[in-house]
Amino acid sequence: MIGIIGAMSIEIDEIIKKLDNKSEYSYKDYAFTCGTIYNKEIVVCKCGIGKVNASTATMLMKVKYDVDVIINIGVAGGYKTLKQGDIVISTQTVEHDYDGTPDGLVLGQVHGFDSPFLDCDANLVDSLSEIASERGYSFVAGIVATGDQFIASSAKSASITQTFGAVAYDMESGAINHTCKNLGIRFVAIRAISDNGNDEAVDNFYAFVQKAAIKSEDLVCSYISSL
Repeated sequence: MIGIIGAMSIEIDEIIKKLDNKSEYSYKDYAFTCGTIYNKEIVVCKCGIGKVNASTATMLMKVKYDVDVIINIGVAGGYKTLKQGDIVISTQTVEHDYDGTPDGLVLGQVHGFDSPFLDCDANLVDSLSEIASERGYSFVAGIVATGDQFIASSAKSASITQTFGAVAYDMESGAINHTCKNLGIRFVAIRAISDNGNDEAVDNFYAFVQKAAIKSEDLVCSYISSL
């Protein structure tokens, strides 16, 4: 089964509307909607913002639905070379705010892992990239940097990109990928750029979040229809 996780309702509502044979399950603040789309069974969850919420939702989704694929969708800040509405398909994630350097690790390297960069599923990346190209989307496949921080500073976004080579910044993808690695779940993130992580990021985010979210939802639906 495929699981889809978004931090905010606006990032998943259009997919939920398309589901047939819906059933719902809630645990505390985590709401799951299961159903079929294009004759494929999927489960969708709004996890809430931030790494702990994202990881908790991932664990609950695995335990309740035994998903073998999770796709994280939604919006993200993008490096200044990207435009609002561009799509980022994650090849790797990194937790930019994880600092174990006093313990001999590289910045971003989580204890128990050999590298700061956690790979995403290559087959998912390739399939989504092919579909994005066919649909004429402006997209890039690259590294997504995750942290419990809304990036709204040109200096900060430039620093993250310089340090990690990241093309997008969000608050959930890396935590979901981290949890998926622990649980043996295939993972990829699809992020539509809502802002450029600069000093105008907050205003741009709220102005463009809905249009951007629809693009990531459309791409994941196109992927499911191709299966």
